[in-house]
Amino acid sequence: MTYPSQAGPGLPLSAFGWTPNQAASFRSTFPALEPGRVLAASRGLALVRTETGETLASPSGRLRQRLQAEDLLLCAGDWLALEPQPGGGRALVHDLLPRGPRLARQEAGPGGRAQVLAANLDVVFLVMGLDRNFNPGRMERLLALAGAGGVRPVILLTKRDLNPQAEALRARMEDLAPGVPVLTLATPAGEGLPEARAFLPPGATGALVGSSGAGKSTLLNALMGGTVNRAQAVRESDDRGRHTTTARELFLLPGGGCLIDTPGIREVGLCGGEDLDGPFGEVAALAAACRYRDCAHGAEPGCAVRAALASGALDEGRYQRYLRLRRESAFEEARADARLWRERDEKWKRIGKLQKQMRKR
Repeated sequence: MTYPSQAGPGLPLSAFGWTPNQAASFRSTFPALEPGRVLAASRGLALVRTETGETLASPSGRLRQRLQAEDLLLCAGDWLALEPQPGGGRALVHDLLPRGPRLARQEAGPGGRAQVLAANLDVVFLVMGLDRNFNPGRMERLLALAGAGGVRPVILLTKRDLNPQAEALRARMEDLAPGVPVLTLATPAGEGLPEARAFLPPGATGALVGSSGAGKSTLLNALMGGTVNRAQAVRESDDRGRHTTTARELFLLPGGGCLIDTPGIREVGLCGGEDLDGPFGEVAALAAACRYRDCAHGAEPGCAVRAALASGALDEGRYQRYLRLRRESAFEEARADARLWRERDEKWKRIGKLQKQMRKR
């Protein structure tokens, strides 16, 4: 199971983003283990890149308990502490190293939890097509996810050759996200690719995020210099792979830099606690100018937000989307807190029952 330009066993791990500082810290903490980066993961089994090449790996019993207790799953971009097995067998994962900037979303459904899509990122490419895929409201949500994970966003508007209004839509997106780079691309012709590629120097890691049909796969193929061999999702039952286009995968680009491809996102759910000042900077600036610090932007006198809405300086639709995202974020944060308290109560109940059983014995 190999990836284009990733198969060489002599390729240093620094090509995948491993830094000297990480190496020094790892040697002092795990002197008998090997570092590795997750290329793809599925159901407790991961395809990992190490200094010696690719290997399949699975968590140790202790790590598996920790992942279950913390509601974590291994994902593309994670750094691991591994114990290789003799004869090239499946490696044992002893620890998941602390994650850096990441991209996470709320899973769909009433019981949905935060799902990390990609970890240890330097940049996230928010991909949107300049066709029927164009949706400013969805982009606002994606910007909120990037801000919550501490990842630098770059907006890529694909299919500019199919829309004569491409520059006008680009200007609209720049107004929506001040300070965020916005690029328009005509991927088949290679237009805009060098500018996008410049955000991924050697050692940096990016992720492609967007809905189905936005052009992420076409963009990945163009950056890889040809049609990539899709990563094969690993099966724990037989250690074998199967072709799939739904897995999150890490690819090493020609010339350096890593790119994580993610499946199309149908629903961009917030995880709770997101700071919306970035995607909605103009609303935050107006709120700071209100007469009262705790202004609810209703009937309070001296409300700069209501004044801007009345004058047309602030778009009513955008403000309503801001309120909707703020309510959703607050709800998810409260739901997560309630779930944590419930899980803690259940844990202590189990401990209490065990103590009673021990006293009886």
